[in-house]
Amino acid sequence: MNKIVLSVLIFLFSMNGFAQDGVKFMEGNFQEALNVARQQKKMVFVDVYTSWCGPCRWMSEEVLQTPEAATYFDKHFVCFKIDAEKGDGVEFAKKYDVHAYPTFLMFLPDGTLQHKVVGADTLKLFIPRVERGLKERTSWKYLMEKYVKGTLQKREIPVAIQVFEEAHMKKEVKGVTDSLFQLLSPNEKLNGRYWVVYEQLKYEDLFTPRFKFLVQNRTEIAGKGRVAESFEIIRTMLFDHLINNTTGRITSKQNPWNCGEANEMPYMRSLIEMSDLPDKAFFLAWCDVASACYFGQAGQVKKSINKIATFPEAEQYGRTFVWAYKHYFPEEEDRLESLREVWNLKENE
Repeated sequence: MNKIVLSVLIFLFSMNGFAQDGVKFMEGNFQEALNVARQQKKMVFVDVYTSWCGPCRWMSEEVLQTPEAATYFDKHFVCFKIDAEKGDGVEFAKKYDVHAYPTFLMFLPDGTLQHKVVGADTLKLFIPRVERGLKERTSWKYLMEKYVKGTLQKREIPVAIQVFEEAHMKKEVKGVTDSLFQLLSPNEKLNGRYWVVYEQLKYEDLFTPRFKFLVQNRTEIAGKGRVAESFEIIRTMLFDHLINNTTGRITSKQNPWNCGEANEMPYMRSLIEMSDLPDKAFFLAWCDVASACYFGQAGQVKKSINKIATFPEAEQYGRTFVWAYKHYFPEEEDRLESLREVWNLKENE
């Protein structure tokens, strides 16, 4: 009897595919999808979504509704959808620790979670992420088990970083990235093979040895192929911290950084001075602005903003500097208007 029911499920699942050009998603429940997968010797691909999630709809209605997607997914998977906020989906999302949408889970026919990918992307980028789950040694399950046991090999860590990032595991990504950097020899730190340790630099990594090493050795690390990308990583780090200091998100009254009685500007200045940034003069001038704002020194704020207004690079961040000037000198409408003109801003910007 069970074989008859399973045969009917497979038939209905197959018939469902003739009505669409894209990926065939099976009706029924998760256990039935596992049963069909066991019969067809495939894995189960589960799209965990919500009704309000725009990226979920884009993946379902656009990315996965193409002949190319159908060819790939129908070959390797029995595909199943579940709403994380309705019916069985609520418990399913809780059981498999789903907190962001869309989340895509890949199961072995016995119900073992093999791989996970979080977030929407184009089919060209999405398939390689899914592909890693088809191979044991690049799957989330294999790498996570080794990470928990502390047995990841150095050669495995770059793949683990990639897989954990694709699974939206920020804490684990930082942990394995820091570990990898510590394991690398001085020569390996310059090798493009380990570019991932610099590619993964985030806001909170300002004071890490990784960021300082990149700033000091950017030319050797980046080579000819990553010049723009390496400069972008350094600039983004500086931009983010300078903006927070300039706009008061970081103040001397509540300093989150372990910098003693001073703010983070002295350290940032030292990084900028040792860097090969072509616009380092602009960044040093911005340090003057940020430091004055940090300590609430109105006279220095005026002086440093008037100076930075002479740098062409400042136009992109004109709103930040106008905001700071207006915060200290709201009555100086003529000067505020002239600064808006310098940076091509409207009165309400």
